[in-house]
Amino acid sequence: MLPRILLLLFPLLLASVAQAATFVGCVLAAEVALTGTNGGRANNQAACDTRCSTAGYQYSYFISLALVTSNNCYCDSLGSYVGASSYVVGSSASACVGITGALQASANDLSTTFNFNGCTGTLTGVVVNLVQGTILGGSIVNGPQECFNQCRGNLNAYVIPLVPGATSLLPTYGCVCDPSGPVTTGVCGYGQFYGFSHSASASQNAQSRKRQQLLLKAQDRKGRTYCPNKMKACVIPGSDASWECIDPQTELESCGGCAYGEYTSSGAVNATTTGVDCTRAPGVLLGGSTCTSGRCEIFGCKRQWKLVDGACVKRKTARRAIDISL
Repeated sequence: MLPRILLLLFPLLLASVAQAATFVGCVLAAEVALTGTNGGRANNQAACDTRCSTAGYQYSYFISLALVTSNNCYCDSLGSYVGASSYVVGSSASACVGITGALQASANDLSTTFNFNGCTGTLTGVVVNLVQGTILGGSIVNGPQECFNQCRGNLNAYVIPLVPGATSLLPTYGCVCDPSGPVTTGVCGYGQFYGFSHSASASQNAQSRKRQQLLLKAQDRKGRTYCPNKMKACVIPGSDASWECIDPQTELESCGGCAYGEYTSSGAVNATTTGVDCTRAPGVLLGGSTCTSGRCEIFGCKRQWKLVDGACVKRKTARRAIDISL
């Protein structure tokens, strides 16, 4: 009876292994706290992975040594992975406990058939320029998952964090699929190749469906992730292709929402006006208004105007009577 049960459970075990999270590097916790989303508390790495995966994110970041009063679990979407300049050397190949003197976070890819094998400093036939952020013999990607997508038909994938001087905060990475020649394992960190592999029989269809689901969820959040926290991506007047992050709760010239349209989850512009310019309220004095909790508050009016119930109302001008004595 026992062998039959194991036989029935074996496919499920294989599926769970294929879906397991994969370590992709040690990164600075301070950077993750700034750029990551969905911050919260988790008891351990596995709980953090589950928390982010359930919410539809591609990556998780877990800070094992975070204070009990602060967040220790953050998430990230496909295409918004942490900047390459955040990569640091961990205490071991896949342990991030901050031996560099700075608090570290362990970054995991939550949906890939690739498994982490270790790091190496060089690959045969691949030339990397860390100053210019270029790679010959490979390609530039935005993060590990993009590299895994490129190499899904290969057995091996190598990801290297690149930090070009002018764009050190951008998520720029190099990607190499099935390099030629032998590969030796070394220390992980910035400027090192992170090696990954998967079996030739890895289920690409199941992973493709999973990636598609994550992509759809990421697109649904896209409008909210243009800007951090509760800020909105509002169109700049005169240019539909430009936008700025504003806080609609306090922004004086776009109080309560976007005064000239907002970028939506699809990337298109919703031209509906949802905010107002408090400085353009009728009769308001320059510097006589503020935006509080998404509502304009008027406290100063121009001459010939008076403040009535929080708004400027034009005064009625009385006609002067002229007494003409004959």
